[in-house]
Amino acid sequence: MRVSVLAAAFVLFATTAEAREPLVFVADPKLGMETTVRTTDSVSRVVFRYEELLPDADVPRGVAVIGRGLKLVLFDEPLAEVTVAVAHEVGGHGSRARELNLKPTYLFYLPGVYRKLFAPADDTQAGAFTEYLTTDPVEGDRAVIGTMGGLEANYVHAWWINARIVRAGGDVHHDDLLVYAASRLTYFDSFFASPSDERQLNDIGSYVSELQDRSNLWRAEDRHRIYGRLRAAYLWNLFDPTLLWSVYGGVVAPVFQGKRETHMPLPEIDGTTLFLSPRFVLGPFGAENALDVFLARDGRLLDVYARVGTTGLGDSWGVGARALGIRAGDRTTLGGELDLWRQPEILLDERSAYARPYRLGMNAGAYADVRVAGLVGVTGKLAAKTPGFVMGQPIGGGLHGYLGVSVAWP
Repeated sequence: MRVSVLAAAFVLFATTAEAREPLVFVADPKLGMETTVRTTDSVSRVVFRYEELLPDADVPRGVAVIGRGLKLVLFDEPLAEVTVAVAHEVGGHGSRARELNLKPTYLFYLPGVYRKLFAPADDTQAGAFTEYLTTDPVEGDRAVIGTMGGLEANYVHAWWINARIVRAGGDVHHDDLLVYAASRLTYFDSFFASPSDERQLNDIGSYVSELQDRSNLWRAEDRHRIYGRLRAAYLWNLFDPTLLWSVYGGVVAPVFQGKRETHMPLPEIDGTTLFLSPRFVLGPFGAENALDVFLARDGRLLDVYARVGTTGLGDSWGVGARALGIRAGDRTTLGGELDLWRQPEILLDERSAYARPYRLGMNAGAYADVRVAGLVGVTGKLAAKTPGFVMGQPIGGGLHGYLGVSVAWP
C-alpha cells in the first residue's frame, strides 16, 4: 500500500492521542447494548487487577506452573465466563428486551468449574438465562431480535477488545484474550450440532425456529437448510487472528511463562498498524459476515468495514467506519461513526409479513471524552439513526447514545 493512501486514511488523525484506552462507565435511559457492554468490559478490567496484589513467590518452575494453572482454572476463566455471561444476558438479551418494552429478568448460575465442584447434579449447560416478564406472546421480528441479542452483545464486546489491541500496537493483557475467546466462541458447539440435536433449547435452536416462522419456511428440510447456512457462515468467525493468538497469550504464556501481557504481532506499514479481522453476527434476516479493516497510529484508530447477509433469507448489505482517539486539545479526545445499509424492513408489530420492502438506512454519531480532573473525565456518545439493524445499535430510529465517566489508568 502506498504511503499516500495511508496518509489519506489518517486525515482525521492530525494530533497525538492517548496511549491507552481509559476505563469507561456509562449509562443511558434504556441501558443499551453498547452502553452495557462497555461498562461491563471496564468492570472486568478492574476486577482482573486482583492479580497485581499477588506476591511473587520464589518457587521451582514446576510449582509455579501448577500454581498459575490453578489460578487460570479457578479464578481467571470463571471471571471471564461471568463477564461474558453478563454482557450476553444484560447487555444482549436485556438491552433488546428493554428496547422492545419487555421486562427482562435474569438467572445466573455458578461458573462452569464451580458448578461441577459444588453442584455436580446440575446438568445446566448455560451460565445464565433471561426471561421476559410479559403475558403477551413474543413473536415475529420481536422474537428474533430478542433471541439474537445475546450473541450480538458478545460480538460487540469482541470488537471493542480488538480495537483496544490494535490501538495499543498489539500489546494485550491475558484477561482481554480470555474474554475475547469466550465471547467469540459462545455457542460454538451449537453451530455444529448434529441434525438430531437441532431443536436444542438454547439461543441457536430458538433463533432458527424464529427465522423459520419469520420466513414461512416451516418444513424440516427448510430448518436443516437454514442450519447448514448458519454453520457455513459461522466458519468465518473462526478465521480470526486474535482468536488464534488468545491460545498463546491467554493460556500458554500466562501459565508456562508467567507473562500476563503479550505482544500480538500486527502488520505495520510506515508506522501505521494494519489489521484485518473477520466479523460474524446474527441479524434479524439471518447471519451477516463482515470484514473489519483496522488502521492505527499513536493510539488513533480507524475501522472501515463491509457486511453482507449470508443466510439467503433476505438480501442485506452495509458499509461503515468508526474513528477513535482523535485529540482535540490537551483534555479532549473525539471520535465518530458512520453506517450505511440496505436491508429488508423490520416490522415489530406485524406477523406473517413475508414479502417486505427493502430500505436504505444510515447511522451517524460522535464520541467525546473530556478530562475534567486528574485522571477522571466525562465521556459520551450522541448519534442519530434511521430504523434498521446495525450490530450493537438500537433497532429503532432517532437519537441514541450514552453519558458517563472515564478513568485514565496506567
